[in-house]
Amino acid sequence: MSVIYTGFVASYLMSLFYPCNWLIYFSGLLGMVSVALSFSKASNLFKRTSSLFMIVGFGLMMYYDLSLVDIPVYFNRMAIMISLFVLLPFLNSIITVGKYDRNVNKLLKLNTTDLSQLYYRGSLVSYIIGMFLNIGVVPFVYQVIEKNLKDQAAYMKKRYIASLILRGYALCLVWSPMEILVGLTIDITGTSYLHLLPYLLAFSIILLMVDWLLAKKYKKYEIDISGQTNTYEFGILKNIIILLLYLMFFIIVVSLFRYFFDFDFLTSVTLMIVPYAVFWALTIKKLRFYLKYSVMVWKRKTATLQNYVVLFLGVGFFISILEETELLKYLQEPVIELGKTPIVLFLVIQIMFLFLANIGFHPLITMAIIGEAIQPIIGVVNPLSLGIVLITSGLSTVMAGPYNITVSITSILLDENPYKISLYNLKFALLFSSTGTFIALLIMWIF
Repeated sequence: MSVIYTGFVASYLMSLFYPCNWLIYFSGLLGMVSVALSFSKASNLFKRTSSLFMIVGFGLMMYYDLSLVDIPVYFNRMAIMISLFVLLPFLNSIITVGKYDRNVNKLLKLNTTDLSQLYYRGSLVSYIIGMFLNIGVVPFVYQVIEKNLKDQAAYMKKRYIASLILRGYALCLVWSPMEILVGLTIDITGTSYLHLLPYLLAFSIILLMVDWLLAKKYKKYEIDISGQTNTYEFGILKNIIILLLYLMFFIIVVSLFRYFFDFDFLTSVTLMIVPYAVFWALTIKKLRFYLKYSVMVWKRKTATLQNYVVLFLGVGFFISILEETELLKYLQEPVIELGKTPIVLFLVIQIMFLFLANIGFHPLITMAIIGEAIQPIIGVVNPLSLGIVLITSGLSTVMAGPYNITVSITSILLDENPYKISLYNLKFALLFSSTGTFIALLIMWIF
């Protein structure tokens, strides 16, 4: 399976540099084959959602008499997302090879005397490592945190872990250039990442502090401090700084690449992952080990992408067909009316993301549909404000979307219903998206 996915991604990325018709068509054919081969191995939720979109897409093709010969081309619409999923393990691997995860993990074991302190440390680790390990941060932090909660009541333990991991992770994704929702938003609104970054960083830090204030209620719960140490403080600080410097440099590299080659943001991030990871491995003198380890991880991760391939390529097919019809204007007309009252539009976007996430829609699918609907109002409504609302509303589902992969993994680890995990974080998720809306409105009023 990984061979087909890799062929699809490779041909698609080649078509970006050499946009000849046969290569675009060939890429689409591989996309169709990928969906066909992945379908039986995908989970039922992803199969049902993708089937619905593809059936409606084929129906629209027949109704509007669109050429069936062009079907493969339509499967390229969301190929960049699959490309990012395929290549991301190469960046994730450098964290393990450089032992940054182990060093940052020591932060959890420094002079921690009660559960509020453990919450701050765990949340910070989730925040720092999350942007590099992605969903891998969930079991990574869980393994350490769970050991310190063996004497606590099951209900409190589950709420504590679900809040600590998912909130810290969601807050780091808000400004991460590797987060697909961030990249999609930038490409949809045409906003510069560097213009968004200061606001997203401020949002992220403010809400991280708010979450830590809320965690003060755990101060009354003491934990065993035997075996803890403070001898790694300098090493931990050094590794955190190095990690953040590499991230900042990655942002600079992506921005320069985008400027000189005129690609969109998500494509620029995707294309820079492998060369930047190799450069990183060279600078820490671990290139040989990195190449061996990253290829092993890449093979394993790529072979498990069936759900994403089925979902995103199927929905991409539908959106491509929709753009060929006049139906898109019926989707856009209500949005144009809502755009006359931005606060109502922003609140509707907030509610849509959380509501659709709770009935099984992936936030990337919601983002793709909303992205098409809001095109006529971009420029009428401040694109910077719109971008902040889309990012914060979309990422609120990371902690309060029962079908989101992060919530699903957490529910498995805690042996708890995913809806219960979402409920633990629902109030904070609403605060999360509402704060984004407030900042967006503030920008509109000031500027």
